[in-house]
Amino acid sequence: MIVSNLHVHPRTDGSEYLASLVENFPDAICRIDRDMRHVYVNPAIENLLGLNAIDCIGRTQAEMGLPAAMTNAWDTAARLAFDTGQEQRFGFEWGEGSQARYFSVRLVPELDCDGHISSVLGVTYDVTEQTKMAHEREVLLARERAARIQAETSARARDEFLAIVSHELRAPLNGIQSWAHVLENYMRDSAAPALAQRAVTGIKAGIAQQVRLIEDLLDVTRMVSGKLRLVKQPLAFLPVAQAAVESVKPLAASRRIELTCNYKITAEQIKGDADRVQQIIWNLLSNAIKFTPEHGKVWITAEAAGGAICVTVRDSGIGISAEFLPHIFDRFSQQDTSSTRGHSGLGLGLFLVRHLVELHGGRVTAESPGEGGGAAFAIYLPLASSRDITLTGSADDLDVASVMLPSLRGTRILLIDDQQDARDALTVVLSSVGANVFSAGSAKQAFEWLQSLAMNELPDVLVCDIAMPGEDGYAVLRKIRTWKTGEDFAPLQRLPALALTAFSQREDRIRALSAGFQMHMAKPVVPEELIVVIANLTQH
Repeated sequence: MIVSNLHVHPRTDGSEYLASLVENFPDAICRIDRDMRHVYVNPAIENLLGLNAIDCIGRTQAEMGLPAAMTNAWDTAARLAFDTGQEQRFGFEWGEGSQARYFSVRLVPELDCDGHISSVLGVTYDVTEQTKMAHEREVLLARERAARIQAETSARARDEFLAIVSHELRAPLNGIQSWAHVLENYMRDSAAPALAQRAVTGIKAGIAQQVRLIEDLLDVTRMVSGKLRLVKQPLAFLPVAQAAVESVKPLAASRRIELTCNYKITAEQIKGDADRVQQIIWNLLSNAIKFTPEHGKVWITAEAAGGAICVTVRDSGIGISAEFLPHIFDRFSQQDTSSTRGHSGLGLGLFLVRHLVELHGGRVTAESPGEGGGAAFAIYLPLASSRDITLTGSADDLDVASVMLPSLRGTRILLIDDQQDARDALTVVLSSVGANVFSAGSAKQAFEWLQSLAMNELPDVLVCDIAMPGEDGYAVLRKIRTWKTGEDFAPLQRLPALALTAFSQREDRIRALSAGFQMHMAKPVVPEELIVVIANLTQH
């Protein structure tokens, strides 16, 4: 439009020329003098504001009956245009509610032949549609921001809830694990009946299953929120697979299931996270064992083919129906969800398998001839490229039952945990290898004990829970490290400290190490591992 590019220019032949130029413009155009009176108004004002153009001539905005807010803004801007010689802009609203319309005004100074400002040309644009669209965008953006904040809040609440659930489920398992260790050692030294030995084996298997379920829940949460991270490095695949097989042998034996291994690989390597690869194979094997009746068979084969390692886990179990097979890798997916189902679980194992395999750049398939025909799962993991291959040691699991544990004889341990059962069990475990343990249920109790000791009786290591009423483990560690004797000396400022907690996620470990703990161990802790870690802490 010509009017949209108005510039200050000398006035030539007055109102008649301007009127002939803009008579048919859709925008309202007017000219005012220094007294704010209209000397020209084009017909468009009738459509825009409902005013008669002829009636506006010789009158000010106020005399035309326009709202005070509009006339004040108009007069103020017009005077600035006369005084400064600069174009002025402002906007105003006309009408109320849904009938409201929005306008934008430009006031452009006009010069006469002598270069003096003789009048101001006003152009009024209807910007209702643009304004309403802008308002709608703002509303949508506000809603989107609110929805995002709500989603983030919900995600935080979910993560916090799962962390608390994980903590509450893990904490009692710590005492069960420790007492099972004590009972197992006791029976090893006595002529315990076979039934009692089987009971201990069942307790330990139940603990392992419970821990695995908790880990699966946390892994799924990390996966859904995009927080699951892999630590990939070149690793020999065979030792990892063998370690996974060894870990499920007790489960297979308890169900009298024959487990057959056929490895056609030797030193082939993949680039992956060893713990997660072992988790993939463990889930496939445990799933096959769970759905195979007693005296059934499970086979695992591993071979290199087409630039990948293919691992197949096949069973003679109950099979998978054709209707359910496409959904076998879905989250919380179970073929039998009735109250009389014969198998436990959350339906997360195969969901985790698929996503962990895909995170390693591989794929997974499932086949079954139908119910009663068994099932076969195959995973394909890319072989490491030649530039990635490095020499790696064996990843065989350490058989803690056959390892000679270090002695903690003479080691003074301060154990702080608000759960009495966990303290008692760990005290027996650590005392069995010679440690002198003082267990406290709170920081107050621990400091009362410390104040009663001579300098040569202070603890050599701190084993402390994190989540405790009153003061958490972080606060306790800070107080112990800064605790001073009567000589204004802090004798425990370098005390080695181990965080033993049911908060087991990566962020929890980082926070514990950042707070000054040398080690972080998740409950339920394997007693043999705890003994080895404490021995290493006291040596350094």
